[in-house]
Amino acid sequence: MNNLNGILSQLKTKGYRLTPVRKSIIEVLLKNPSPLSINDLISQLKSKKLSPNKTTFYREISFLKDLRIVQEVEFGDGKKRYEISKSHHHHIVCIKCNMVKDVQMEKDLLIKEQEILKKMGFKSVNHSLEFFGLCSKCQ
Repeated sequence: MNNLNGILSQLKTKGYRLTPVRKSIIEVLLKNPSPLSINDLISQLKSKKLSPNKTTFYREISFLKDLRIVQEVEFGDGKKRYEISKSHHHHIVCIKCNMVKDVQMEKDLLIKEQEILKKMGFKSVNHSLEFFGLCSKCQ
């Protein structure tokens, strides 16, 4: 579910509280097309006149991750970023301006993934595929 009312309804149906911080984190992530770092999220919450302490903030992020409402991504720089969970997708990242865009991969990648896993006798629980380079503006 990728809309605020749907996500909030899902939480309420499951008996979870709709705290202002929880609701605002979801709103901010829904409005941003790119994954956000902790600092970016906190900054945007402050612009909404919310200043949760870091413990509360991290607890909320962990809670939303556990429910698979939010997912964590990392682009090889050690910096964790967060986005609303969507259908499985990958990212394209500009190494100069830090632009990040979602990339949907068709069934060809799924077929190749299954071939690799079978050949290697490996059971995957998760994977990540990111493309790094220069966007058309930075080339």
